[in-house]
Amino acid sequence: MTTIAYRNGVMAADSGSWIGDASISGAQKVAAGHDGTLYGVSGVAGHCCNYLAWVESGCAGSEPMPEVRPDDGSSFIVLIAPPAGPLILRTAQGDEVYDTAYMSVGAGNVAALAAMFCGASAEQAIEAAIAHAPGAVGPVQSIVRR
Repeated sequence: MTTIAYRNGVMAADSGSWIGDASISGAQKVAAGHDGTLYGVSGVAGHCCNYLAWVESGCAGSEPMPEVRPDDGSSFIVLIAPPAGPLILRTAQGDEVYDTAYMSVGAGNVAALAAMFCGASAEQAIEAAIAHAPGAVGPVQSIVRR
């Protein structure tokens, strides 16, 4: 389970990965594109890793797209923060566009959104999710727009 938060040019995430009921810290969940776009991923670990590798390669070739799962969910989701314009949430069902100053998705998104509503940074929002939401595991990782 994952929590991703974006605010003021910073994308942050927890770093937990789950194998059954066991959590393992250290999963990479955020990356920056060469154009300054920030990406945060949540979902099936292999799919998320492939997506971030695509970003780090300069977005060369076809974009790995989320697939529909049997439960009608997405194999993974991507929170995209371009250098200008609204935030984009990419899922297997298509893109959702959010013209907002901050956003959070994932297991601890309610705690993270509440923290940012009260003025917290993206990193502080992830700390709030780790402290108060099941499924969010630290440490916090973040990337700042260049």
